[in-house]
Parts: sequence; C-alpha cells; structure tokens
Amino acid sequence: MSSNIIVKRICDYCKNAFDAKTTKTKYCSHICNSRGYKLNQKLKKIETSDTETKSKASNYVMDVNSKDFLTVNEASTLLNMSSKTVYRLIEQNELNAFNFSVRKTLIRRKDIESYFDNNLISVDYINPNREDEINLNNSYTINEAIEKFNISNGALYNIIKRFNIPKRKLGKYTLVKKEDLNTIFQ
Repeated sequence: MSSNIIVKRICDYCKNAFDAKTTKTKYCSHICNSRGYKLNQKLKKIETSDTETKSKASNYVMDVNSKDFLTVNEASTLLNMSSKTVYRLIEQNELNAFNFSVRKTLIRRKDIESYFDNNLISVDYINPNREDEINLNNSYTINEAIEKFNISNGALYNIIKRFNIPKRKLGKYTLVKKEDLNTIFQ
C-alpha cells in the first residue's frame, strides 16, 4: 500500500532533512538505517557494561565494609585516600597495622575507627559566631599583628586558619580581633 503524503523529516543518524512517505520513518536511507542500528547496539553494550562495572564496584565496597581486617588497598578505598597516604600513616605510627610479610600488611577496622576518635580536632577553639562585631577599635590589622607578635605573614595566616579565627576585610585592611590573637600568643 503506498502513501500519497510527503512529510518533511530529519534523519536520526545524519541529521539531514529528507522527504518521507510515512510519519514513522526515522532515517533518510538504508545506509543511515544500518548505521543507526549499529550505533544503538553499541550504546546498549556500553550501558550494560557500565551497569556490570557499577554492580561489581558496589559489591567490592560491601565486601570491604564487612571485613574486620583490611589490606592497605582496601583501607585506602574505605578511607577514600591513596594507599601511599595509608602507608605514611602506618610509618608514622598514627595507624596501627601488622606486617605479615613484605607484601601483606593488615589493618584492623577498630584501629581505623580509633584513629578518627583520637585525632578529631576541635575547631571551636574560638567561637566564630560571636555577636560582637570586628571593627577598627577592637582589632589588629594583619601588619599590626605581624609587628606586635614578631611572626611572618604566612605564620599568622596559618594560625588564623588553624584556630578558626574570624577575620573581616575592611577596605584595604584585614582585621582580626585583638582578644583572639592575645589568647593564642599569651
């Protein structure tokens, strides 16, 4: 059965305009139809491969979560850090581990948890949410603080960052409360 209508369509594969005789036509030629089919099959294979990889990765993570003793690579996966960092923590005796041989080092899950319990840093040394405002009367500029406490610019900024000291930019000056710096340096 032939159709007397002509519909302007755009090919799904080559994106060129063509005249179709039905409303369901997707491709301008047999070649584009074949290439489109091959492309769809390729995309389906890639999608199934991706889903298999994701399921294997999730199984690996579940397997790591169920173990009491972890290798360095498993610990690095669990902690989301590189294995070199885990080795460095072991070498610095910050993380307990037992070395069975040159290639076999195991870490107890309890030791990883205790590492975090022992090394949590209190960032509330100075409360950053105080009501009193930082102004020129009750604050040092960065240059004044450097001269008063006889430290370098980088050291001062490291202290401000480490103790979570609030600072305020006022024009060309950066202000830090006098009482905050005095409590640290005295």
